[in-house]
Amino acid sequence: MLKTIQGTYKNGKIELDEIPQGITESQVFVTFLETKTTTWPKTIMEYQGVEENIIFESYRDELLPPKEIEL
Repeated sequence: MLKTIQGTYKNGKIELDEIPQGITESQVFVTFLETKTTTWPKTIMEYQGVEENIIFESYRDELLPPKEIEL
């Protein structure tokens, strides 16, 4: 029987989103999906802005990473 469970690989460990029911031990195959960048492009971070936007520029370091669109 094949069962697929989503999880996350981080710092050398795999964390499953759910515990597989009825499986106490099994061989597994791990497939790493292509990841998208989670930082703002260099062009945006280096943009100096214009004098009228100085208020926005003061918050540059507080920008959250862009979110990926889930399909």
